[in-house]
Amino acid sequence: MTDLSKLLHRKMPLAAWIIDIEQSSVPWCNEAAEILLMDSLSDIKSGQRVIGSELKDRLSLYIEALDVGEALPFKWPFVSKDGSHYNVSGSVISLGGARKGLSVEAHPVLPPRVSNNNSNCGLLSQFSTLSFAVFEQSGVYVESSKRFAEQFGDIKHVRDLFAVSGAANSFIRRLAQRESLSQEIRLSTKNGVRWHKIEVSHQPTTDVVYLLTHDIQEERDHEVALYRLNNYDGLTHLPNRNLLYQQLESALVNARKRHRQFGLLYLDLDGFKVINDNFGHRVGDELIQRVAERIKDSIPAAACLYRLGGDEFVVVLENTNTIEELESIAQSIMQNASNTYPVAKMEMMITASIGIASYPQHADDIDNLLKNADAAMYRAKSTGHNMYCVYEDHMADNINAHLTLGGGLRKAIEEEQFILHYQPKVRLPDEVVVGAEALIRWVHPELGMISPDQFIPLAEESGLILPLGEWVIRRACRQLQEWREAGLAPIKLSVNLSSRQFMQADLVDMVQQVLEETGVDPEYFELELTESMLMADAQQSIEKLHGFRKLGLTLSIDDFGTGYSSLAYLKKFPIQTLKIDRSFIHDLGLDCDNDAIVKATIAMANSLNLKVIAEGVENRSQVDVLNGYDCQEVQGYLFSKPLCSDDFLIYLKDHSEKI
Repeated sequence: MTDLSKLLHRKMPLAAWIIDIEQSSVPWCNEAAEILLMDSLSDIKSGQRVIGSELKDRLSLYIEALDVGEALPFKWPFVSKDGSHYNVSGSVISLGGARKGLSVEAHPVLPPRVSNNNSNCGLLSQFSTLSFAVFEQSGVYVESSKRFAEQFGDIKHVRDLFAVSGAANSFIRRLAQRESLSQEIRLSTKNGVRWHKIEVSHQPTTDVVYLLTHDIQEERDHEVALYRLNNYDGLTHLPNRNLLYQQLESALVNARKRHRQFGLLYLDLDGFKVINDNFGHRVGDELIQRVAERIKDSIPAAACLYRLGGDEFVVVLENTNTIEELESIAQSIMQNASNTYPVAKMEMMITASIGIASYPQHADDIDNLLKNADAAMYRAKSTGHNMYCVYEDHMADNINAHLTLGGGLRKAIEEEQFILHYQPKVRLPDEVVVGAEALIRWVHPELGMISPDQFIPLAEESGLILPLGEWVIRRACRQLQEWREAGLAPIKLSVNLSSRQFMQADLVDMVQQVLEETGVDPEYFELELTESMLMADAQQSIEKLHGFRKLGLTLSIDDFGTGYSSLAYLKKFPIQTLKIDRSFIHDLGLDCDNDAIVKATIAMANSLNLKVIAEGVENRSQVDVLNGYDCQEVQGYLFSKPLCSDDFLIYLKDHSEKI
């Protein structure tokens, strides 16, 4: 049996394992390695498989200098518990990201031949961990190793091994033709159907067949796990960026060959960072899962949904005929998004901004198609939440400006490249200036004056709105103090709060600290908040507003009439002022509905002892109507645009109350 001995040594399944140098552990090993390393790794039974510090230090010297795929320049000997000798080799693999590990194999060293023994018994016992069997050329079972019997049980014929009869028939035909073969196939074991690698050799002198089997189910499972790890999002189980590019490349080839179209939607959630920062990543993750489910239910069966990471998703639809098909998907997503999401025992609301791009109208390659859909998404986000935009050529310039401004925003805060402008608030009916609204402007060293509409969304997305908002409050309070020290008559100065600022846990404490540092009388400092901001969490809003009232501040609801506050909550909010949105003022005196809304709002506010100010006043007829409705204050271009500090002082002196 010398030939069989050599064969078995050559075909033994190699012990293989992976070493994670950074974690000092063996995160995976096959069955042969599990047996081989039983006494060599600490805590192997608990699954930790910790390697020794000496081995870690030695391997660390080499792994940093080698690239993925390169082999270690040495092998090291290993002697198993039963005295078998091995040469161990390793090669560098990627463990994800920049982390590297080692793929290790133990190659048995054949013992010297001592005799030419024709008995199989000694040979079978020598290879107790190897699964092999001997069959007649016809397929009838002859004998097997102990390991083979443990795996497959009582076998009478080679046909009994196969889970599929067609595979058995094919295998038997090849035996009859005396073919040597090596293949991966599913076999029926005592533990169910499992993947095996089988190898067959023929012995011409005895007319028997040697069959070696190696259970590779763990390796197959490991490969599947690695594939899913590399190609699917772990949180939502959606395909990730890798599979997105694969589908887009395939869609591009098919579209070019068949002169077809395909398109994609680029989605970004509105205000997700605020939720993540304030409620924690666990709540954020659960919300992402619910959103993914909702989007998947909103798109056609033919469309594919991908998660790029964070709060970004992409929907791909092949074989489209018109842009309207993609717009219909966007509308369906937005319609379903308007419903609340049950997350962590809360009812949350979140919307998405969607950008649409199609091949070949908007780009003829994958990278530009994605970039242009992204640009359209940014246009939708800057226009308003829960909206979609189809890509247009000028949007690419906007996204470049967006990224450029985003890169300089942090530096601008550090260098205080911002100033405040002040728009007068005028009392009716005598039209005396009694206050002002502080409005931020960015004086960019290269681009000049930048509108808040361009950089505030950037500040919200990046979280820089917090230091920027604190700067505005601090600067406005200093301005009030400077005017008081200059001997000017006291006026009220208001500052807008963003939704992200309002959710800041220590906001009340921060405002109190600024007031104390600047010495400003809180009676002359006002905070403007929007309805939607207050209603996001009405109970917490009430507590925070009462905190501001204890400081002596004035509170105003900005853009009143455009949100979704209820009268029940309006009575509970400790506010002093309602600011009627400019959209109702624009057609005042021309639109009966707007007239009725404004008149009713002022009457309601007066009954609740609230002051009313109308913004966006641009002509004298609007003032006449507002006077008739007993509106107390107005603000708009009819009186003045926002002014720098010096110009505002001049305007104030000309329009102050004459004593």
